[in-house]
Amino acid sequence: MPLRKPRARSKGRAESAPTPSADGHKAGGRVPRGGIALTPDQERAQEAIFGWLRAKGKQVLTLGGFAGTGKTTVIAETINRLEDRPSIGFCCFTGKAADVLRSKIVAADALQGGDYVGTIHGLIYELDEDAGKKTLRWRKRERIRPDLLVVDEASMVSNDIWNDLCSFGVPILAVGDHGQLPPVGDRYNLMENPDVRLEIIHRQAQASPIVRLSMMARLEGTIPVGDYGPGVLKTRDAADAPWRMPLGKTMFLCGRNRTRIALNAEIRRRLDIESVEPVVGDRVICLRNSRKHKVFNGMLGSVESLSPAGEQCWSAEIAMDSDIRFGGNILRAQFGLDRTLDFEEAQGGCLFDWGYALTVHKAQGSEAPHVVLFEERFSQMTDDEWRRWLYTGVTRASRDLVIIGA
Repeated sequence: MPLRKPRARSKGRAESAPTPSADGHKAGGRVPRGGIALTPDQERAQEAIFGWLRAKGKQVLTLGGFAGTGKTTVIAETINRLEDRPSIGFCCFTGKAADVLRSKIVAADALQGGDYVGTIHGLIYELDEDAGKKTLRWRKRERIRPDLLVVDEASMVSNDIWNDLCSFGVPILAVGDHGQLPPVGDRYNLMENPDVRLEIIHRQAQASPIVRLSMMARLEGTIPVGDYGPGVLKTRDAADAPWRMPLGKTMFLCGRNRTRIALNAEIRRRLDIESVEPVVGDRVICLRNSRKHKVFNGMLGSVESLSPAGEQCWSAEIAMDSDIRFGGNILRAQFGLDRTLDFEEAQGGCLFDWGYALTVHKAQGSEAPHVVLFEERFSQMTDDEWRRWLYTGVTRASRDLVIIGA
């Protein structure tokens, strides 16, 4: 796939334009007018992507990068240098993540007509019209339009979804953070050992208090009590500090299931939800994969309708954050339980629980503007597991972060 000199994106760029080399790369370590100067770490990653696209030898290339290393910058600059640019499908596991990716790709002028930006589910699945209205079932599309897929937050992709993605035979650049915990309940970990790694944090990114705390978590495993910037702090005050955040937009994270259960009950109480059973508008989380409904462990959504379906289940419609709509039976007994029921106990109902507060393991791949993180370390955790747990929790926040701990 030939490369080209990046097109100018704005007037007034001060850098001079060097003569491109034969393969389209900038010469002499300078950047062509309109482009962005990449760090040596980023240039090596870009070269690896170019080589993979030229060789056409394997379907998948995995790119891992810590928070603040500029993964999206590398992707955008690489795409902007392609001469015979294919149509590209930019996709994420959740709709919120897809919106964030869209804004970054548009800002980098890397989006063209015919590209797709959205959820993985919206790209590769379609509603089975033969299924009844009460039970929404989804099937894999026969074909997709993009010639190249860029999958962001790839560490959140389950083995089943990954196999469906690969079945289309389209080249896939899978991007994720290899510093996070492995996926919960799934031995498959796409980002466990990425082909290409970005591990040097940009100076600009280091100015972000959340990025600074993520580095402390990953490298030291300790974040001292203190104020780290507007809206970012660590405190011992578990009685007042967590509730200063806007409840409807805040992700509450913890380590233990009993803490999660208590937090969900308290949040619903503070939202004036008196029912001990789910109601329309309640936030819920899927606890077990259901291929026929295309909902998977860890997916979040909001209840849109609910009615009795026998003694064991409700018939529910749930708008999932992945843009998939769930329609089917959900098991009553699972809500508020401290363990996930097994197949026999489920009685044919899909397993959901309240999703206001999550364990850090369940929150992988998700992001929220406001995050409250309760530090809870298990005695059996190794130091490496604890650093990954803390790093994963910190990097779920995009704006405000309150850490509760000693």
